[in-house]
Amino acid sequence: MRLIPKVVVGSLVPGRSIMLRAYACAFLAVTALASSWSVVQGADLPIETVLSTEDIVAQKDGTFVATDHFEILAKTDAAAHAIGQFPLSYSEAMEEVDVAEAYTLKADGRKLPIDVTAIQAQLPHGAPNVPMYNDQRQKVLIFPDVAAGDIIVATIRKRLTKPYFPGEVLHGSFFSTTVTVHDAHGSLSLPKDMPLYMDAEGMTLSQEEQGDRVLYRWRYANLTPPTEDIAMLAPTDRNPRYFATTFKDYDSFATEYAKLSAPAEQVTPKIQEQADSITAGVTDRRQQAERIYAWVSSHIRYVGLELGRGGVIPHGAEAVLGNGYGDCKDHAVLFGALLKAKGIASEVVLINGGNGYTLPKHPSLLSLNHAITWLPEFKLYADTTAGVAPFGVLPFPEYGKPVVHATAAGHALRQVPVVAAGAEAQVSTTAKLGADGALTGETVTTATGPFAVVLRQMAQGIQARGLEQAAATQLQSLGTPGTGTFTLAAAPTDLAPSYSVSGRFAADPMPERLSGAGFAMPGGLRLFNPVGNFLMGLLALPRMKDTEPTPCYTGHTAEDLSLELPQGYHLMSLPKDAAISSDNLKYTSHWSQDGQVVHLRRDFEAHIDQALCTGDIRKAAAKALLAIAADHRATLALEADQTGTR
Repeated sequence: MRLIPKVVVGSLVPGRSIMLRAYACAFLAVTALASSWSVVQGADLPIETVLSTEDIVAQKDGTFVATDHFEILAKTDAAAHAIGQFPLSYSEAMEEVDVAEAYTLKADGRKLPIDVTAIQAQLPHGAPNVPMYNDQRQKVLIFPDVAAGDIIVATIRKRLTKPYFPGEVLHGSFFSTTVTVHDAHGSLSLPKDMPLYMDAEGMTLSQEEQGDRVLYRWRYANLTPPTEDIAMLAPTDRNPRYFATTFKDYDSFATEYAKLSAPAEQVTPKIQEQADSITAGVTDRRQQAERIYAWVSSHIRYVGLELGRGGVIPHGAEAVLGNGYGDCKDHAVLFGALLKAKGIASEVVLINGGNGYTLPKHPSLLSLNHAITWLPEFKLYADTTAGVAPFGVLPFPEYGKPVVHATAAGHALRQVPVVAAGAEAQVSTTAKLGADGALTGETVTTATGPFAVVLRQMAQGIQARGLEQAAATQLQSLGTPGTGTFTLAAAPTDLAPSYSVSGRFAADPMPERLSGAGFAMPGGLRLFNPVGNFLMGLLALPRMKDTEPTPCYTGHTAEDLSLELPQGYHLMSLPKDAAISSDNLKYTSHWSQDGQVVHLRRDFEAHIDQALCTGDIRKAAAKALLAIAADHRATLALEADQTGTR
């Protein structure tokens, strides 16, 4: 979900940013046909874009009319099923969408039209019921009798009737590299006195004057796509893409955004009363800010919705306070208004809340999808939408990124610091193997820094599912089905520096554990990824090229595992220790045995002063991750004592 919509919508191309609209304050929303933001962009469905065009005519006030046309070939029945139902999302308060024509072009040349007059607007599937907030609607194209070899064809006209930024245009799109595109091209027509700034990667751009207007064109094709594209960065960072805007730079963009959003931070009597109540008895200014932060985090429900005109402009702080919920922009302005009531300055900050780590040369809303807060007096960023992040701690994906401060004072483009030393995740599991091959034991997981944010979010999920059901689900996911229960050391909203979750488990009998077959050292109710995963890249992506950048963080993860063997059995051999390192990471594993108890200690430390692992750092990390993954494949094998009983 995203913060704010792009002003001009791109054409509907599978593998591209299909209807790249703003779904407030989370990951970029795309339909099932679009290139996903998942870690692995594998081979897409066997579809081909035969033709995609977009022709956009923008006016000086920022409104526009866009005509999109697409022709998409389904090469298999599975692909035909996937593209047979095509949703068109839009803001009812700001946009008008009409389907000029839509039909299935059969392989034998027959056209099976959709009755466009029967297409009705409806709420998007699964949209939250938030009264007065959700103006999102869909028109769903259901193409008749789509089969392998058929082409779906449609022409869509969209009118933006209320500009997001008066007098400004922002547009952009990206393409999946794994989809065949025979011909995709578009045009953007603007009045001559509206300069347009364009950036592009992997496609061609051109422009020409036409009377009192300028026509800007782009063109893209991809006739030999790879079968897979494995990456951890957003397509707006690395895929073929283009950006177009009438904003000259980020300072001018920030000034305009601040002008539109600042009125929402008005300190009304109700805001003043609430701020005074939250900070009653507290005179220290940082403690006041922290109390206000904690109150907004725990009392204002976060809803990720596109809010029509509110797609750019937050609701007034008093309205958000009265409703008790809001999106990220609403959180930021309520937090800011409450701070202002106590004389504490703050700024709304636009950031990419997903896996986008770069911004184009000129402003683009494709890369900015979330809003957080900067408190200059304390020199820290804060995100109340995280809900369970201690004051001054951000979720992992927000560290080290370029951000845009909504301010008219200049110097809007800045950088969030990288994760500081001290972020830790520790797992301790004590297990016992029974004579029937069943496992029982206890796991304790403790975390600090951004890891504590993750653990608290997990704890919220555990609460929602139920302590026992969540434990059973976790055991099943780890390949050791059984029963158990979790215990939370404190409520997830208790924002102490560290957080802990424990759990007891009883895994089902697996007699093969006693037959000499190898099995992994039990992790019990482990909640975090295996040690060595995440901080410097993922262990599960061995095919990802070592030239692909990955998000990286400073931190420490460790686990202490112990397993008591049943009487009458002994370990055939103790796995070997491992020591793997590079300039930026160190991993060790140490095995030991004390009587019938086998111990394993794994440690991973990472230290890096940049948000991404690139170049030689990435190559060294990729090599180390392969070795760490191999070490994790170590197994235990038991056999019966010669004098023991079975």
